[in-house]
Amino acid sequence: MKKIIMILLLIPLLFVGCTKKEIQKKEVTPTPQKEKVIKYQDENTTPIGLYKLNGNTLNKLTTMKKSLAIEEIVDTFQIFPSKEDTITLNGQFGEEFNNKWQELNPNHNIKIGFNIKYKKISGEEVSYNILGPANTMDNWEYFMNYLYDDYANQGKGFYSHLEEKDYNSNTLFTTFKMQASYSSAEVTNIKLTVFTYDTEDDFENNEYRGNSSYTINICIDNYDC
Repeated sequence: MKKIIMILLLIPLLFVGCTKKEIQKKEVTPTPQKEKVIKYQDENTTPIGLYKLNGNTLNKLTTMKKSLAIEEIVDTFQIFPSKEDTITLNGQFGEEFNNKWQELNPNHNIKIGFNIKYKKISGEEVSYNILGPANTMDNWEYFMNYLYDDYANQGKGFYSHLEEKDYNSNTLFTTFKMQASYSSAEVTNIKLTVFTYDTEDDFENNEYRGNSSYTINICIDNYDC
């Protein structure tokens, strides 16, 4: 009889013990942490612009009016790290560019790139980046593009555009030339942008999203700009 009483007394204690264990298990279960989203911030404030060189004066470009005859040069653009509308050069363009670039970018971690956006008669809009000689001929049926390093070619009366084999970490993109190709008659408007960047994070969906850029609008004859 005593044994039966003892067993009956122990049963509630067993249940209490189980309950305590269940509570302890619930208490140590970690709360799922939400993944932190790092917001993009661009600290690159390098000034940059597209200019036309006249003698020893650089004039910043804004809006241009052009025709697009096949194989005709749309224009040749000088790139310069400045926000000034007019710059008077004291020496050769290539040398002046290099001096300013080294001053602004002593660690050589900033690179120059370009974006071309154009609209077709059909309404289709095309956008692509040029980050080096390797992709200057992307969409070549509409535009053939050329990059030049005026600093590396100082003192030469004539020099050719950059090719991939000539491109290295010391190359400077100082001049950009655009030429119309055989399908350019389909184009109604062009936007040319120069920008500076340091990592792939400066692009989202292949579009530049940093702080350092400058865009000009190239209006095509017979079309609204």
